Amino acid sequence: MTAARYRLMGGPGSPYSLKMRAVLRYRRLPHNWIVPQGYLAESGELKDAGKRMIPVMQLPDGRYWADSTPMILALEQLHPERSLLPDDPADRFLARLIEDFADEWLVLPMFDYRWDAEQDQAFCSRRQMAGWLGAMPAAQFDGIIARFRDRQTKVLASMGDREVNRPLLRATYPEVLAAIEAQLESERYLFGGRPSIGDIGLFAQLSQCAIDPSASAIMRRDAVRTFQWVQDLDDASGIEGAWRDPAAPLGAGVSALLTLIGEVYLPFLVANAAAVQAHPALADGGGAVSRTAEGAVGRFSVQLRGLPMVATANRYKANCLGWLKLALDAVQGPARTRLEAILRAHGCWEALQLAPGEAATIPPLQPR
Repeated sequence: MTAARYRLMGGPGSPYSLKMRAVLRYRRLPHNWIVPQGYLAESGELKDAGKRMIPVMQLPDGRYWADSTPMILALEQLHPERSLLPDDPADRFLARLIEDFADEWLVLPMFDYRWDAEQDQAFCSRRQMAGWLGAMPAAQFDGIIARFRDRQTKVLASMGDREVNRPLLRATYPEVLAAIEAQLESERYLFGGRPSIGDIGLFAQLSQCAIDPSASAIMRRDAVRTFQWVQDLDDASGIEGAWRDPAAPLGAGVSALLTLIGEVYLPFLVANAAAVQAHPALADGGGAVSRTAEGAVGRFSVQLRGLPMVATANRYKANCLGWLKLALDAVQGPARTRLEAILRAHGCWEALQLAPGEAATIPPLQPR
């Protein structure tokens, strides 16, 4: 396995594709980066593999995997060297929690910026499709761009009420930037001198924010060190660092992220899980957002920091909460005592407790 090459298929505008590429680069796993040509990666190989999302990774043995988090964790089993999981079990869980926050929450303001203002829609649609389509006559290219813009804005509309949600979403983006800026005053990464799965998760979304016009302008103005941190994480194969001393206080940036997670993200996951339980048929079993909610059916509302959030129930996000609960439950001994104190201090503990019998209802966390 060590000498064989992986094949990673993804797209230039896909945060999760660049996330997996950064994982393979940091871990020095031989791989080929492939952008399947065609509209929205409708390539024959992806169809034949039965995958409807990117990134998709083909293993040296021929199998195809999808879904970034379980792919990262499965690679940890195959290749223990240069792990993205901190040695300390408490820090390991915190890194997983921050990665989940980036995957399922930070992606929301990123996409809202991307498909809101005219300058963002115009630039992002052309930039992304140029990567997928390659050389093409201008008139044909422009027609595909129009289709793509229409598709993306409709997808976002199905996720919830954008106008209602925008103040909350756009308040959290600069908080993330400020947290990383604060962390960089003392440590290069969240948990010491080497990147964790949490750093990689943040990188994925911020890699797009650093490019998209409106989000990039904010980052370039307010978080220049974060901007460069993102560029550096795209290829950290040369990093040789150590994990932090778990007995030392958490970095200021990690603490700020955990506060945001406790006040916004975990209450959102809890509300979503309750909505899925109330309407289990309305959220599909994969990563895609349910498209069934024309009106109020299948949607839920929650107040987060006094601001409203209206979203569509999503089973994958409900599974994310379950997987976090299982990961926390697996931390035992002195590390659990330390972790409980940290999570309670940041308002995260109660939302992550398993209910009686709940563990048996949570599906396995594995590549699809």
